[in-house]
Amino acid sequence: MFAFPTKKAFLISSCFLWCVLVCNAQKRPFDKQKIDSILRVSETMEKDMKTVQLLVSSAGKNRYIKPTRTLIQRAIAISEAADDNEMRANSYYSMGNYHYFNAKLDSASYMLDKALTYISDDELPFIRSGILATKGGISSQNDAVSQSIVYTMQAREILDKLDTIELNEAQKKKRRGQSFVLANSLANLYNKVEDFETSLVYYDIANEAALKMGDLNAAGVIISNKGNLLLKMDRKKAALNAFNEGKELKVKAGAPTTSIAISNLNIGAAHLELNQEEEALSYLNSALSIFEERNYTSGIAEVLPQRGALYNKQAKYDLAIADCEKAKRLIDAIKVPELMSAACECLYEAYKSKGDFKSALDNYERFTIARDSVINEKNIKRLTQIEMQYDFNKKQEEQELVLQNEKRLKRNILAGLITLAVFSIVIILFLRKRMQYKNKLALQTETLQQQKITELQQKNKLIAMNSMIEGQEAERLRIAKDLHDSLGGLLSTVKAHFTTIQNEIEQLDALDLTGKTNALIDEACIEVRRISHNMMPHALSLSGLKGAIEDLGTHLQEQGYSVNVEIDNLPEALEPTKEVMIYRLIQEIISNIRKHAQASSILIQLIGHKNEVNLLVEDNGRGFTYETALAKGGLGLKSINSRVAYLDGTIDWDTQPNNGTSLTINIPIV
Repeated sequence: MFAFPTKKAFLISSCFLWCVLVCNAQKRPFDKQKIDSILRVSETMEKDMKTVQLLVSSAGKNRYIKPTRTLIQRAIAISEAADDNEMRANSYYSMGNYHYFNAKLDSASYMLDKALTYISDDELPFIRSGILATKGGISSQNDAVSQSIVYTMQAREILDKLDTIELNEAQKKKRRGQSFVLANSLANLYNKVEDFETSLVYYDIANEAALKMGDLNAAGVIISNKGNLLLKMDRKKAALNAFNEGKELKVKAGAPTTSIAISNLNIGAAHLELNQEEEALSYLNSALSIFEERNYTSGIAEVLPQRGALYNKQAKYDLAIADCEKAKRLIDAIKVPELMSAACECLYEAYKSKGDFKSALDNYERFTIARDSVINEKNIKRLTQIEMQYDFNKKQEEQELVLQNEKRLKRNILAGLITLAVFSIVIILFLRKRMQYKNKLALQTETLQQQKITELQQKNKLIAMNSMIEGQEAERLRIAKDLHDSLGGLLSTVKAHFTTIQNEIEQLDALDLTGKTNALIDEACIEVRRISHNMMPHALSLSGLKGAIEDLGTHLQEQGYSVNVEIDNLPEALEPTKEVMIYRLIQEIISNIRKHAQASSILIQLIGHKNEVNLLVEDNGRGFTYETALAKGGLGLKSINSRVAYLDGTIDWDTQPNNGTSLTINIPIV
């Protein structure tokens, strides 16, 4: 059978808790005469924070009904005249709450965001927490439950970070009250997204806070909410215990009879789920008696299908039909699809069992229609709020007739506002999605353009670097030719002249000047050839990279090193610029070994493999700690690393003090 009241009773209990927490201050209608009285009092006071607090607190205590807007506007005017950010924050926060309570969600968001602009992250924690809590409420109204949870968690985090030692008693009480409301809100939000375990945790936190505050009525409502959640989770016995505990707390607090009747209804539903029919019938009858006494149509319409379902279990089909037909008539007046679904299902089972298949079919059709209508959550929220407002108004027994009239008026106004809000939300969501699509498309286009710009910049950078290197190599070749052809020739000519002079002037032999001069000139010629060779070795231009590296190994052997050169499978079509860069890289590595390694043996291995060239250079020198050497800013290491990076290669240094050095470099060919 369909167990209906769980969700319905949960909504009733949640809204009743809101009434308990927010509305207790309203003991009589808040009319224009009282507003004028407060305004006159404020005019006699200094234009400071106390005046602003009087105005905004008066609006808040009266649930921000429309006449209170005058008070908040007066507070804003005083704040702007005083040019005080704390006063502004309080005033605009109050105006945000006013719009929220009057279902103007966009205006509420605007005012709350404006209030935040006057507060830094370490100022006015209670105001910041309150603003975030209201923004969470706005998100929940817009069905953005995840965002609502985020705002509410942020609001609670602000309060948790407060140092309670520095708070006075009033602030401590305010902190406990706000924390309690936020915990209950989080429980309801997690329940809404079906994170039931987290919801249970926050119900327990909220209940503990309510008990510490001594608010037994609120604690009773919270425990009842928890019971409804447990029943939804099929934890029936735990739910029954929670319902009984909640009722006990409400009775101790002297809660209104309608609130006690709701607890009886919940307890009866739990007994019914546990197949404890006698106990279920007793509690359902008790709830029905109170609802009928208070002429509470919604409560009656909720109990009758439950009792009808119980009669069906007991095969008392005539009693079930009587209850559910009566419920249908009541529900037709109040238009609650969820209740109609339960009543029609009860009648379908009863008529089918009695063999009246035509009536059974009629009720089954109405059941399916009502069940489909239940998915409209906004309608359920609207009707629940109306019922809870009715319950609150009934609580004011001394003004029962006046409050009943107000209820009818508020119902019509609220229905119109909700209809307008739903229409506005649909339009806003459509426009927002359209704007999000446009923004996403623009962002993607911008990203593609930026990628193209980056690629072009990198390409230009590579072209520029390549041109620079080619220019450097061309300049080196020119200098090398100049040294060899010009300075080298000049030195040879000088040497020839000195030889002629030596042959003609016998006296110079005794001084041995010509011998010394010849030695110096020979040394200069050798040095010119060495510089010229280093700047543009003939082996590289004559026999390519392989010949140049072998020539480099020969020079190292002439200098006393034990050298092993291994070159294999080099690609034939290697770019000249890349050949020069690889040769210069090996030159730099060998230069570092000669300067610092104190090595006697060097291995140079260059092997082509697939689409890359692998270079391995090893020595048996003293080694070093790579991180330490790099931190000292050695130019040799930086030069080697930068050359490898330019070639888009990878480099691995394997070295330790007294264990030599092994350098592995992989350079892509393409």
